Amino acid sequence: MMSIPVSPNPIVITNSIFPVIDPTLGRTQTFALCRQLAQAVVQTFGHICEVVIHDFSDLERSIVHIEGNVTNRSLGQGPTDLLLRAVRAGKTESDYFGYAGHTLDGKMLRSSSVFLRDPDGTVYGAFCVNVDMTHLHALEGWLGQLRAPAPSADVSETFTGDLSEALEVMMAEAALEIGVPVAQMNRTQKIRLVHALHEKGAFQIKKAVTFVAERLSVSRFTVYNYLNVSAEEPRTENREP
Repeated sequence: MMSIPVSPNPIVITNSIFPVIDPTLGRTQTFALCRQLAQAVVQTFGHICEVVIHDFSDLERSIVHIEGNVTNRSLGQGPTDLLLRAVRAGKTESDYFGYAGHTLDGKMLRSSSVFLRDPDGTVYGAFCVNVDMTHLHALEGWLGQLRAPAPSADVSETFTGDLSEALEVMMAEAALEIGVPVAQMNRTQKIRLVHALHEKGAFQIKKAVTFVAERLSVSRFTVYNYLNVSAEEPRTENREP
């Protein structure tokens, strides 16, 4: 049986020219062209493929077009944790190809994300391709071939239906990194958690501060205060937990 070669590690390409976009095109024309490209990609690869187009002018409702259905998302929903981290950190000069992703219902994906840029380099959207690799991995597992993708330590992605779920995922990941359940965290660990969420781009979401404050059983003011405290050497004068 022929195996589909898939790189286990993401390929990051700087100043990518895929999809090929004429720099003289306006944003409206570019989005229209991307929709055509999305249809071509999905029609070529079938139901295991999905293309999602994001418009970052409204980051919390960035999805403006979906072709195919792999991640069960819909128009008007927000970006993934990967795109949030990239936009928050300003790391949009490079595009991401061939990285591993997963959905909350257990699908294993191979994905690529290409940022849409104005001629001056300003990023205003993204063209994302997701391919469901679940059945291929199961088939090759039955044949004794270990083909599971090795996630990169630097690039990972979780697909959720809305940004509340994305916040839940990011908080769970941050707590796992710290090694302490959120309910058992002391003040120092809570500060580390808030900083970890900040690095993940969580606070790009408007309701994130309220969400985090409720989970940590502290006030919104305390969350803001944690952001201003060094994660390595937290101050002790604030007596709130």
